Parts: sequence; structure tokens; C-alpha cells
Amino acid sequence: MNILDSFFGADAFREDAAPAPYVAPLERRDYAAAVPLLKVAMNKEDARAMGLFAALSALGRGVDKNPEDACAWFRQAANRDHVPSQAALGMCLAGGLGAPVDRKEAAYWLYRAGKAGSMQAIEVLGALAYKDNSIVGEHFTEDELCKLVMQLRKLATRNPTAPAVSAQLH
Repeated sequence: MNILDSFFGADAFREDAAPAPYVAPLERRDYAAAVPLLKVAMNKEDARAMGLFAALSALGRGVDKNPEDACAWFRQAANRDHVPSQAALGMCLAGGLGAPVDRKEAAYWLYRAGKAGSMQAIEVLGALAYKDNSIVGEHFTEDELCKLVMQLRKLATRNPTAPAVSAQLH
């Protein structure tokens, strides 16, 4: 299993079109070779490249470990609607990795990622809401959170190995 699977899942590199140049070095875990290719893609506003670079920064793979840079790049990718980065940013904010703890903003990003199909985001959001119920209400209601958790549990029960698909949530 690739180290980046923990951030982006086993299907992170599957694409409909020709794969981006940074995919091959990442798949063979040649992070030093992937970093310059990621930076080129990041300069072209490639949100996935930003998220992958953030993950490398968080883990210290191919670049120095830098949680602050990781959080900043997760934010850049999250703002460009990259769902795995939205989930990762939410987790960074919930745990204070690279940024001060901000549970309300963490809840916002985790909820967005969850609505887009990230089961991991919903699991973390559920745990966060259990710990701190004050996060409920600003960006979503308790009913919306419960509905989302139940929909994702149904999907997981039907096919526990399939990734959640946002189209199935609506």
C-alpha cells in the first residue's frame, strides 16, 4: 500500500484521461522525482497536485516535513473543491496539525468532504461532533449530519470495499 493511500485512498491515481506526469513516480514511491513534477502542476492550478504535495509535506516524503506548509497546501486544494484535501484540511484543523485547532472550521471542511462522498471525513466529523456538540449548527444541522452518517453507513453496508460516490448521496 502506498503511503499516500492514507490521505487519498487506493484509487487516488485512477484517471479517465492520460495520467498526470507526477503519477508514475508517486506510484513507485519515488517522492524526490515526483516533487518537481507536482510543483509544475501546482503552478497550473492542479488541485490534486496541491493536495498530494501537502500530503508529502505532512509526511516528510521528498520534502522536509512541514505541517504548516501541508495545511496551507491542503487549504489551497480544498478551496479548489479537491475532496480528499477538504477532508485532510478538516483533520488538520481538528487536531491542530500545522494550524491552531479550529473545530468549527474543521467541521465545515469535513462536512463538505462528507457531502461529496468522503466516508473518512464523516467518521471524523461524527467523532468531532460527539466530542464538541457546539460545532453543529453553523454549517449544518444535527439532522443533516445524522442523515449523512446514515447514508454513508448504508453505502458501506452494501459494498464495504467501494468508495463512496457523491451521486449516491443525493
